[in-house]
Amino acid sequence: MNHLGKTTQAGFTLVEVMIAIGVMTIGSLGILAMHQGVGQANRTALEMNTALAITERWVERVERDALSWTERGLNSSSLAATYHLSGLAGTASATDWFRPTPPSGESFDFDYFGGDIVTGNPNPQKYCTNLRLSWLRQGSSARVDIRVFWFREGYMPGGATHPNWVSGSAFRSADCDAATADGWGLNTAMLPPNIDVVFASTVVTWLRREGT
Repeated sequence: MNHLGKTTQAGFTLVEVMIAIGVMTIGSLGILAMHQGVGQANRTALEMNTALAITERWVERVERDALSWTERGLNSSSLAATYHLSGLAGTASATDWFRPTPPSGESFDFDYFGGDIVTGNPNPQKYCTNLRLSWLRQGSSARVDIRVFWFREGYMPGGATHPNWVSGSAFRSADCDAATADGWGLNTAMLPPNIDVVFASTVVTWLRREGT
């Protein structure tokens, strides 16, 4: 006589399955948060590198502009003919921050990729440039301060509830105005949380030419 025995198979209970799902969910949320953090860090690094490249470009532009400064003097007509240094003509010490007026093909504002926003560039404004001039030696050498500031897209912590928050529309409508930027506290510890800024300085001198 054969006796058929009851066979049993090991399995998972509903509680065990729920626990496993919970652990997987928590792990997935952690990975997602880390991915978002890495993405934000990469974006911040890209924006900073672009801003630094724009700053270096403006240092070169200012130094190139100084080649047109061929006559020493506080009220030099040659200095007044330059694009960026002309603000020092007739100035005893220093200027305030101002938005420069570059020659055709160049601009004071830039798009996300660091391209000058000139005719034919449909991209929105992302970076702004301001200059400040001061005499080191009246009539013969000057210091040029450069600041490049930009709107941090996608930066949400605190949002519009932050007292110094700047909206995207306010940033673009300001059109890189230096007085508005000063009101945002770019030179103080009260810098808005969604605006970043980098500073650079260069020294330019009157170029002595033969016969001058």
